[in-house]
Amino acid sequence: MLGRAEIMARIPHQGASCLIETCSSWSTEVLRAHTMAHLCADNPYRYGGRLDVLVGAEMAMQAAALHGALTGSQTCHKGGYLAALRDLLSQCDRLDCPEYGQLQIDVTREQMDSAGMVYGFTIHSEPGGLLLQGRGTVMFGLIPPATDAAV
Repeated sequence: MLGRAEIMARIPHQGASCLIETCSSWSTEVLRAHTMAHLCADNPYRYGGRLDVLVGAEMAMQAAALHGALTGSQTCHKGGYLAALRDLLSQCDRLDCPEYGQLQIDVTREQMDSAGMVYGFTIHSEPGGLLLQGRGTVMFGLIPPATDAAV
């Protein structure tokens, strides 16, 4: 079991921006994390007094970053950025509902090469209901700078 400090020592997300509180298990392909950050009034991802369900994708990609760090992927040390979200299926419109209790975040690495990784993810409420599922693509390296093309 990893706690918040151990998680923040492994991923770039720090302070209140780190949405993962514990990691209960991981293997070479999967990781399970948990959080109550969705209920914090000072959550930096809140907008208009609410926490949109799409913040769950950020939680999942933070769990994916943790998985990469824990499994020792050398390519993960280059840093990366979220390039795409696909196949999103939402069963709610917001995450900040107390009845959801502790959220369970499961990520599965579906593909990895020198260019990036693809993770499938699900987020369930403590009672077991599916809140969000999808896939995220992370590309390694720096985002290329914008250039003005001469015509």
